[in-house]
Amino acid sequence: MAAAARTAAITAEQGRAAWARIAEIAAPKGDAARDVHIAPPVVERLSELASPILTDTLFGGGLFDEATLTQSRLNNRFRLSAQRDCLRLIADADVPVVVIKGFALAHMIYDDPEIRAVGDIDVLVRPADRDRLVRHLSTNGYTFEPLPRPPWGFISAASYAPFISADGACNLDVHIHPDCYPAYRSLTTDMVFARAVTIDADGLSFQAACADHAFLLCATNVAKDKFGLFAARKIADAMRLALRHDLDWAAIDRLASDGGYAGPYRVFLRLLHDLGPGGFDVPGDDLPPRMAREYARMRADTQRFYPDDPGLLRTLRRELLLSTELPVGLYNAWARFRGLFRRDDGVPHVADLN
Repeated sequence: MAAAARTAAITAEQGRAAWARIAEIAAPKGDAARDVHIAPPVVERLSELASPILTDTLFGGGLFDEATLTQSRLNNRFRLSAQRDCLRLIADADVPVVVIKGFALAHMIYDDPEIRAVGDIDVLVRPADRDRLVRHLSTNGYTFEPLPRPPWGFISAASYAPFISADGACNLDVHIHPDCYPAYRSLTTDMVFARAVTIDADGLSFQAACADHAFLLCATNVAKDKFGLFAARKIADAMRLALRHDLDWAAIDRLASDGGYAGPYRVFLRLLHDLGPGGFDVPGDDLPPRMAREYARMRADTQRFYPDDPGLLRTLRRELLLSTELPVGLYNAWARFRGLFRRDDGVPHVADLN
């Protein structure tokens, strides 16, 4: 059965209950055993968007048979092992990197990182060290694999095409900025390095983005995804960060304002506030009228775990009203127009790269 047909059965009430449960379980309050019914279509849908083991954890356990959970855990364990091998290989080159996004969050906000393991690992490297890192990994079998692109090609200035290990087990995203424009106007690479934290796990020590920066990157990534179906895991991550770490809301707000993405950031906070249960202490300011109607549509889609394909027109409307400030929208439009004539494949130009 198609995903759209399956998720049509998810009512707004069922979705609200599910998101509120996720927010409650995110908090280390010891009350995960509360008997709250989660509708089977919600469980099925989130297991598609995330994984059975993550879905089971987010909803407090007991939703899948042991065989399903074991297989899901083994799949995640395999990915996590390959990603840790990648970090060890990078350490051999003595190139400083900071791990951002999913891999780092798996170790920061989950007692067992295997629960949150994902298919790729994102590392931030200073631009001056990029070529040295790429050469080292390429001599150890890593190759860039450009993916099918839209007509305007690869327009990100922050990262590159997937960098794949020789055995295909590890998909590495190399970043020279923490996220795409305009995020790096305020959250710079040097800033992320300066506030990075050390994580020790399974004999591996690595640098990860601090909680404040990790939360902001959840927001910028969800906005970049147009608040669509790829946002579910990042929303859950942001909830866990907000409830497990003492975030500096004023500092994060300044970064969003200074970078020119205060609007999308406010939308993200409003969404977390509305999805969480009473007492979920995340700022949730009212939105201006020009954004409120589209926000209500987006919130309804999120509550029902993205029941359908929004289509091109709805996606563009959501991007213009919720995901970007006007100057950023114009910048992105220019980048796409320019890409029609100078199509980039996302592979960095590194001298002497085999």
